[in-house]
Amino acid sequence: MENSSLNSNNKISVREWFVLIIIGLAGQFAWSIENMYLNTYITYLNFTSQDGGFDYSLMIAITTALSAVVATLTTLFMGTLTDKVNKRKIFISAGYILWGISTASFGLLNVNSDSSLFAIAMSAQSAAIMVIVIDCIMTFLGSTSNDAAFNSYVTRNVSDKNRAKVEGVLSILPLIAMLIIFVGLNGLTTKESGYRWDLFFYIVGGLVTIVGLISTILIPKEKDTNIQKFEYKNLILEGFKPKTIKENKSLYMILLIYFIYGVAIQVYFPYLMVYIEKSCNIANTGSSFLTPFAIVMAVALLVGSVLSVVIGIIADKVGKAKMIIPVIVILIIGLFMMFFIPYIGNDTLRIVYAAISGLIMILGYVSVPTVLNSLVRSNIPKGKEGTFMGIRMIFVVALPMCIGPFIGDALNKAYGENYVGDYGVESPLPSNYGYLVSLFILVIAIILIIFVLLKGRKENRNVK
Repeated sequence: MENSSLNSNNKISVREWFVLIIIGLAGQFAWSIENMYLNTYITYLNFTSQDGGFDYSLMIAITTALSAVVATLTTLFMGTLTDKVNKRKIFISAGYILWGISTASFGLLNVNSDSSLFAIAMSAQSAAIMVIVIDCIMTFLGSTSNDAAFNSYVTRNVSDKNRAKVEGVLSILPLIAMLIIFVGLNGLTTKESGYRWDLFFYIVGGLVTIVGLISTILIPKEKDTNIQKFEYKNLILEGFKPKTIKENKSLYMILLIYFIYGVAIQVYFPYLMVYIEKSCNIANTGSSFLTPFAIVMAVALLVGSVLSVVIGIIADKVGKAKMIIPVIVILIIGLFMMFFIPYIGNDTLRIVYAAISGLIMILGYVSVPTVLNSLVRSNIPKGKEGTFMGIRMIFVVALPMCIGPFIGDALNKAYGENYVGDYGVESPLPSNYGYLVSLFILVIAIILIIFVLLKGRKENRNVK
């Protein structure tokens, strides 16, 4: 596999695109559950609780932070292991199979639905704690197969000539996954359908497991499978050494920018679905899949996905570094618009405005990682892709997700309006001030980017 045409200047073949897309998309089905629907599910457990409820906003922040730590440590250690044994296919295939099973297991916790299959009787708070436990297991399996194995597979086998194009396609897969889930499965999570969260999790988990089985055939046999001579311990520590940082200044500056972006995103993103449905009062009720909520999300995700691919193609032609500031500015505009959604009184106008705001926000949200990820991959030392995927996770996932959600939680409690659930449980809704705080954090990122670019010119050094 190491000699695949993916790593040449030739066009990527149809089969190679299929491998990248089908495996990448299946992974994003599971990550969509982990990143968005688990937060909504925890909120559902609280709002439909008959036993007093719990602090769902803090529980979401804790879930996000713990999964980030597990994901980072897993990617660091397992990514390094893929470098050491010089194999990735087995980690991808076996990992996806188990990842799907763990995702389906959330269906066992659907305690408030009389029609649940194999539901376990427990309080809402106990169920929420079990969600966190299973989420950590799911994250370990997902990070092993996707963050560590699949990402290092892409990094090693895609050439610089095709990198931003491939990154653009991969970056929209989370949006496509969310779009499919919103249109095809979101109706299962509504009150009118009996809150069939169990079926929701079983279907998504089953799809991921099936792709894991298929990947054993899809991914070509690896040709170079000799065990690397590097010592495992030294490989793990490689990215933390001052010498490594000094020799790869561009890489670490890009990761620092990515960190700032990540903190900004995590202030509001864990609460995004609850914000649109509850804070903005955009209905997600009815047995029909095309609820106003689903329409808003579908428009934002679909159009944003197409435009982000275009940005990836442009980045390959004009240069990735030149695209960083423009895509961050797009995100800033989207966040500014998202702030005003709750203030629009007319229901129809609010839905239209939310779709437009969400579109611009999603476009920036996807395009920034498209550019940054392609820059990160281009600057990673050859032969150590798995190791540096772990370093990337520290800046991109662990630190932002241990900081941003708690800022969002504090804003929710300080400025969010109270919401009364089905059984009288009162909880603060996500605050729109999270979008303004995210905006200001991104301004810091732009200032840092300008500093890096000016310093690079002065030293006659450009980011690759």
